Amino acid sequence: MKQRLAQLLSVLFLVSVFSGLPAGASADRSVILTFAGDCTLGSEEAKRAGGSSFDSVVGREGFSYPFEKVRFLFEADDLTIVNLEGVLSDSASGENTNKTYRFRGPAEFAEILSGSSVEAAGLANNHTGDYGTRGLEDTQRILSENGIAWFRARTSYILEKEGIRIAFYAVNSFQDPTFQNDLPWLRAEIRRVKQDGEADAVVVLFHSGSEYDACHTVTQEKIGKSFIDNGADLVVMHHPHVVQGAAVHENRTMLYSLGNFVFGGNSEIRTKPYHTWEVSSLYSLIARVRLDFSDEGTYLGQAVELIPAYTSSDNPHNNYQPVPVSGDDAAPVIHAVQYDTAFPLPELTEEDGYSIIHLPYLNAG
Repeated sequence: MKQRLAQLLSVLFLVSVFSGLPAGASADRSVILTFAGDCTLGSEEAKRAGGSSFDSVVGREGFSYPFEKVRFLFEADDLTIVNLEGVLSDSASGENTNKTYRFRGPAEFAEILSGSSVEAAGLANNHTGDYGTRGLEDTQRILSENGIAWFRARTSYILEKEGIRIAFYAVNSFQDPTFQNDLPWLRAEIRRVKQDGEADAVVVLFHSGSEYDACHTVTQEKIGKSFIDNGADLVVMHHPHVVQGAAVHENRTMLYSLGNFVFGGNSEIRTKPYHTWEVSSLYSLIARVRLDFSDEGTYLGQAVELIPAYTSSDNPHNNYQPVPVSGDDAAPVIHAVQYDTAFPLPELTEEDGYSIIHLPYLNAG
């Protein structure tokens, strides 16, 4: 009870701080979005029955277990979005055995999301096709049946709150033969929805980058900027499985990689030596973004917060339960972000059991 009370007080404090505007800014309406990293809610077929597999752990601990320590953050926003890497289906039909790693969870695992205040999932990545067309279609249907919005390729999702409309798109550049056609379409589509008034703001999830690399690639930067040049207001990237940096282009934020989050595909935390430190899939970011609008729906600006987290509290083993961190525990996460960020990050602000970086407010310009 005391822990839950502390969490509720923390949420109230976070909302009160997050609702504040910088001097000179005046917003009539705001939308708060929370983004988390790569989530694989399932296992490899050959390892599913193992005691340390994601399926086995959830079978013992229950559907609320994976997001239990972050749900209080997700409940305090208007929409929580994850990158869902893998398939939700009760059938293994169509498994692409040419791929080294294939991830699948049963249909009932959708309740892990719906019961944890995760309301939307990006499906443009290199694992939603692990079980062919049927696996992808099952995943989309199962998410929809559980009230979870999804978006990928040329299928968007629009969030509406008090007359404000935010369009979400997701595109995958990794091993996707349709990417070269989807990219020009998406750029044109962003311009169209803005010009036609179908959306007051646009968010793009971009699956790109080099796995376990401390730095973003030229492709991530170039294409991310092109989305913003065509009207996107926020670009959030996934795929490297480790934390990367942040950038600002035309007063809009790009987050190059949030890292892993609930990642059932690996029972061990992966690390890679990099100069004098290690790049690790233990480190993760939760991004909280407030988009501000006038009463007429005109986009005014954005406030971005980065919350350091660990993907597991049992390093080097993966217990599939991310947890926000603070103090000395948060330091290596922020080091990883700063290493790939051109501007100096602000000091950490300590909250009740976790830390936050408040990035400078960005006016629409």
